[in-house]
Amino acid sequence: MNRLWCFLLPFAATSWLCADTLVDIYRAQGIAATEERINDMLRSRVYWLDKLDKQDTRFGYFEEPKKTLFIVDKTAASFTVYNYENGKLTPNGTYKTTLGDAQGDKFVEGDKKTPVGTYSITSLLTPDRYKLDPYYGPLAYTTNYPNYLDKKLGKSGHGIWIHGFPLNGARNNENSEGCVVIDNDLLRSLQTSVERDQIVVMINENGVLEASKGDIAAVLATIFEWRWVWKNNDVGAYLALYADDFKRSDGLNRVKFDAAKRQIFARRDKKIIDLSDIEIVPYPNSLGQVIFRVRFWQNYEAASHKSSRVKELYVRKQNDQFAVIMEH
Repeated sequence: MNRLWCFLLPFAATSWLCADTLVDIYRAQGIAATEERINDMLRSRVYWLDKLDKQDTRFGYFEEPKKTLFIVDKTAASFTVYNYENGKLTPNGTYKTTLGDAQGDKFVEGDKKTPVGTYSITSLLTPDRYKLDPYYGPLAYTTNYPNYLDKKLGKSGHGIWIHGFPLNGARNNENSEGCVVIDNDLLRSLQTSVERDQIVVMINENGVLEASKGDIAAVLATIFEWRWVWKNNDVGAYLALYADDFKRSDGLNRVKFDAAKRQIFARRDKKIIDLSDIEIVPYPNSLGQVIFRVRFWQNYEAASHKSSRVKELYVRKQNDQFAVIMEH
């Protein structure tokens, strides 16, 4: 393949045929130009579509090699377990579940509804270690409802668990008042086969939300655009990636956020920003919007500040682009 043609391809992949182009750029222009070329690729949907071609991204993109997905369909009262490993999804059974006794998304504490959204597991409760009431079965997984997006939307309530049936076999109602209740033997099996921090919970209202590969590619391109313009102190391009109704997890609104970022970017700090263990999961919601939860490990280094932590963003599709609506 002609080297010039290889260079002009619309980042058609990461093919090794183009590797010599990067070498040529490095020889002629140095490491900065090479880094810029690589970042051009990372900010391209075409690059990501090619990279994702052989991966099953129906329920998200995961750079950690293993995940376990708990997929709940409220209308079908079903609980499906998927094992994710190195880009492949394997179903591991669909089971009946008992849910809240009211239709629709949860917005108000005490409404007895099961929330709609994507959640993490925050702890594993057992009778011996946490004095779990036998009413909740042999163990309980606690979720992070209300998560940061729930709080932005004004949702209230707490204590949404995935738990079992009473150990004495007696239950005085046919609803869970909001929790996800599954068979005790299934819970015991999950406890021995799944790491708590590998679990992602998706709760759907009617049917199961699946992501398009194009949307996953667009979100990845957006995240690397966000990283690149932040690294290069391009405050205009950086703020253009945030929605007008953006709110930070500490309550900072868009106007104050913009002012704070303009002040920080004005320092023109040289930065190192590395992202790893990226996770992008579709977010079921009752708003009729295309939303994804994005999490990654972020290493940040500048003269004024250093940090290493998990970063969480919620992004929403609007006019075929994705914008950040919540950040933590």
